[in-house]
Amino acid sequence: MTDQPKKQVSPMAAAVEATALNEYFRNRNLMLADALERKQQEMDAMQVEIDRLTKVNGQLQDAAAKDAAKAEKKDAKNGG
Repeated sequence: MTDQPKKQVSPMAAAVEATALNEYFRNRNLMLADALERKQQEMDAMQVEIDRLTKVNGQLQDAAAKDAAKAEKKDAKNGG
């Protein structure tokens, strides 16, 4: 603590300061909530894309496995 004597603060000045601080923090909280919501929407969209690409990747792997099996059968049939 400082050794400075306490100064009298006008109750009106204190009320104005408190109102200003409340308004600042209310606006700050709203901005942070909005930013959080936007990030959540981005993450949701990314998850949808990941799920789509995972499905496509599975389909491609299945197709590659079928092609490999066909090629193996063909080689075996031809005396491979």
